[in-house]
Amino acid sequence: MKTNALFRECLQNVSAETKAEFELSFAIADRIAELLQEKGMTQKQLAEALGKRESEVSKWLTGRHNFTTNTLVHISMALGEPVITTTTTQKPKPSPHKSTYHLSRRPKRAMA
Repeated sequence: MKTNALFRECLQNVSAETKAEFELSFAIADRIAELLQEKGMTQKQLAEALGKRESEVSKWLTGRHNFTTNTLVHISMALGEPVITTTTTQKPKPSPHKSTYHLSRRPKRAMA
């Protein structure tokens, strides 16, 4: 994410937690932009796939949006690749239902 010098200067004067929040938001926005480019998709096409306005996707790509996990799942499904990864992340599987994401569940522990 390209940021101007004034913004970087201001970021130096905030708490470590706030700085980490900004940097994560920028990293997520960068990843979405990267996936759009890799897939040859436009912001408008992503917006249409998600049932959103292009202006909302544009806002996401500024890096100043507080994403919910639900939104990240929908974006990942639309792009066919995870936006963020964890140690258990798997490539999203297409679902017969447009807005459903299937998670594998761990077996329940037996009660002693």
